[in-house]
Amino acid sequence: MQKGTKRYSVLKLKCPRCQIGNLFNNPGLFVFSRILEMPDKCPHCKQDFKLEPGFYTAALWISYPIVLIIFVPLIVLGYSLDNISGFFKIIYPFIIVLSLMLQIPLMRVARAVLLNITIDYNAKY
Repeated sequence: MQKGTKRYSVLKLKCPRCQIGNLFNNPGLFVFSRILEMPDKCPHCKQDFKLEPGFYTAALWISYPIVLIIFVPLIVLGYSLDNISGFFKIIYPFIIVLSLMLQIPLMRVARAVLLNITIDYNAKY
């Protein structure tokens, strides 16, 4: 991934303007404490992350299609388990647990996508 691209900022959870500062107080995709806690400003370039009240509510609209892409095939697979071999009946609960564990990274990535839609990269920072 090349620095300066939106993909870099989203997947690394970095500030969209400078791509150096972290978006979250507890960095990383898989965290289990302070999941959505963000600083008010980027520690490096001082970009404001609290753009307006209720700004991150729009992240729900970003994560919704991604959730559909993950869960609809799982629901279809669950209804067709009677016709599938025993291996899938055993592995299906693990697939469900894995998809539930992906909810935390999905919430974080949705916020990063929303910020990257709003804020552009600036190389001078």
